[in-house]
Amino acid sequence: MTNIWIAFTKSRPLSGCSIDIDGCEFYFAEAYVPIISAEESLPNLEVIMSKVKNALLENRLELADVSALIRYEEDQWEIHSDSENDVNAFAMLARLSESIVFSGFRSEEIEKLTSYRYSISDLDYD
Repeated sequence: MTNIWIAFTKSRPLSGCSIDIDGCEFYFAEAYVPIISAEESLPNLEVIMSKVKNALLENRLELADVSALIRYEEDQWEIHSDSENDVNAFAMLARLSESIVFSGFRSEEIEKLTSYRYSISDLDYD
């Protein structure tokens, strides 16, 4: 079974980074990381982080921080904008391609305007 983990990343551009178009100190993006695992098992955090770091390095970016890491569950996401950063579409692409997919990279200024609300619903408490 392929689970998708979303890492909310903050990265620093390295020399030769084509994403560094406006000279920002940091760029922000979500990394959609496909992990094949048994249904109930949790993946090793180091495996996910290593995959994210390596994918960023391929884009000449250095991982500076991960503010959140959550497992994607389609029914827990609702899209309320016309943004090109469609969580469900990115997760599906990562699952189908079995490779990391990044949302659009954005500057710190744009990051301040971006917000995600993640809610957990339908929990059964005994």
